[in-house]
Amino acid sequence: MLRVLLLLVLIVFITKPSTAQFLFERQETSINAMSLSFSNYGTIGNPRALGNPEEGASMRYPKSTGTEHLFEGGLWLGAFVNGNERRVSTSAITNSSGYSVGKAGFEFTADDRIITRSNASGLGTSEEDLLLRFSDKRRVIDNGTAFTEISGHESPLYADIVLSSYNWSFNFTENFSILKYEITNNSHIHSGNDQGFTWDSVFVGQYADIVVRNVLSTQEGGSAFYNKNGVGYIDSLYTSYVFDAGSMDDPSINTYGALSIIGAEYRDSFFHPSNQSYLESLGKQAPSVGPSYWLFSSGTGLFRRPNDDIDRYQRMSEPFPLDGETGGQSIREALRTDGINARGNYISFLSMGPFSEVDPGETITVYMAYSAALKPEEFQGIPGKRFDTEETRRPLMRTLSSLYKVFYGEDANGNGVLDPGEDVNGNGTLDRYLFPTPPEVPKMRVELDQGQATLYWDKSAEASVDQVSGERDFEGYKIYRSELGDDVNPQPKVIREYDLADNNFGFNTGFEAIKLDEPKTFEDDPTEYTYAYTLDGLLSGWQYLVSVTAFDRGSAGFNIESLESNVNTNGVRVFPGTPVNQSFSSNGVGAKVGV
Repeated sequence: MLRVLLLLVLIVFITKPSTAQFLFERQETSINAMSLSFSNYGTIGNPRALGNPEEGASMRYPKSTGTEHLFEGGLWLGAFVNGNERRVSTSAITNSSGYSVGKAGFEFTADDRIITRSNASGLGTSEEDLLLRFSDKRRVIDNGTAFTEISGHESPLYADIVLSSYNWSFNFTENFSILKYEITNNSHIHSGNDQGFTWDSVFVGQYADIVVRNVLSTQEGGSAFYNKNGVGYIDSLYTSYVFDAGSMDDPSINTYGALSIIGAEYRDSFFHPSNQSYLESLGKQAPSVGPSYWLFSSGTGLFRRPNDDIDRYQRMSEPFPLDGETGGQSIREALRTDGINARGNYISFLSMGPFSEVDPGETITVYMAYSAALKPEEFQGIPGKRFDTEETRRPLMRTLSSLYKVFYGEDANGNGVLDPGEDVNGNGTLDRYLFPTPPEVPKMRVELDQGQATLYWDKSAEASVDQVSGERDFEGYKIYRSELGDDVNPQPKVIREYDLADNNFGFNTGFEAIKLDEPKTFEDDPTEYTYAYTLDGLLSGWQYLVSVTAFDRGSAGFNIESLESNVNTNGVRVFPGTPVNQSFSSNGVGAKVGV
């Protein structure tokens, strides 16, 4: 009998829904060139990093610089319940200090610690997955020592969220993070009513206080830090972007920070306005995706910030008049240029819907993305900040194109169905995030001497197998070096290229000029280095960024040209010079003065 009672207790313990609370924690993505911060309470970005770079990154790109792109962001979820009651749950709202325990508008709490996974282990989707679980079901936060009521959070939707951030390190993926929100109506579990309630006319949004500034060089704080934003929207790509239009930060680099809503899965269909024709052929209505903007403070009329659930649902569900006028100019133009005159402290917001209804126990999945991109070289420096044209947006458009290609994977026509000819890997299912991959990054070592640097690398890239074709399609190597004095954001340029000599691809140079007679090893370094190249004519004591990449022959099936490993992955900052003389009393030949 005792065993039976113990078994019943164990069953109840295992099957009872977990109400455990987890403490607030943050983690940054680290695999690529854009470092984006997440918390297990559903917030994105690290507000403290903008005032103190030592606190870590918020949305830093390139992450080797101090160029930040986000104060704080997070999910908004809005719906009608019980007929005519509007409810909106938010993980972040307009606030000068960012997340704080119990503060109004920060209504999600953690259901777990942050979990990191990788496709290398067979458990992840990308090279670096961040997995976060959070919910709006709690009205009180228990941090282990005190209970804090969440201000204004009287009417939860009882939504459980699983957020996955997907990140890759390849050249064409290094500056974006794809976000997958799995949103479940668990009102029947958490509300105290076993029947729960249906969410009607559901909208899903992303609040984002995007601001582009170099936190290492700026001398401005407070509102002067945030009011230089230029803001734009790319209708065809459902993307809102921000750039530094008016600061005098020097040195700094000119970049874009962007937010996109790229798709959703709802009741067995790919749910997105880009799929309107296919949805209508099924008798379904496509959703809308659109932006909204308001001023951080002192906004009136159209630019007044939303203050309650009614305001927030209205922002999510009503189209923003981008093509209207304000103050005698178009709203689009005002958003793009107000930062030049220190009036650009805008909050960015994107929303999607309506999802007609979400029943208790039902899950909808929404995909978003944060990305960043450099302006072209001719638009760097203070004079280039104010420009926002098709030319300045070229790198951003390339990034967004790559982002969508990675997301769609095999879904070439974007309808969410595996059509004839799309099953590239032959497994009978529609695979997203399936794309040709470049060769492995060569293992590289640099040896310095006066006025020169010798790069050594191994041949491991030559055995790389493409994850789509299953073929070894390695073609060659490229050697990179940055320009003298390029210290803020060194951009190495190709100085040499070597490729296989026995095909019709590339220059057919062969590797004789760089291949060592015998593989070389170094003390305390087990790697066997097959190739070497010496950079001469360098100025001792000056900084250079050097790298060796491997490239392949591309993919005709995906209409992708040659793919190349990431130039930043094994990039090394070097200062050429002879070693420091450890024996100044010696006059020997080997006792040279180091630089």
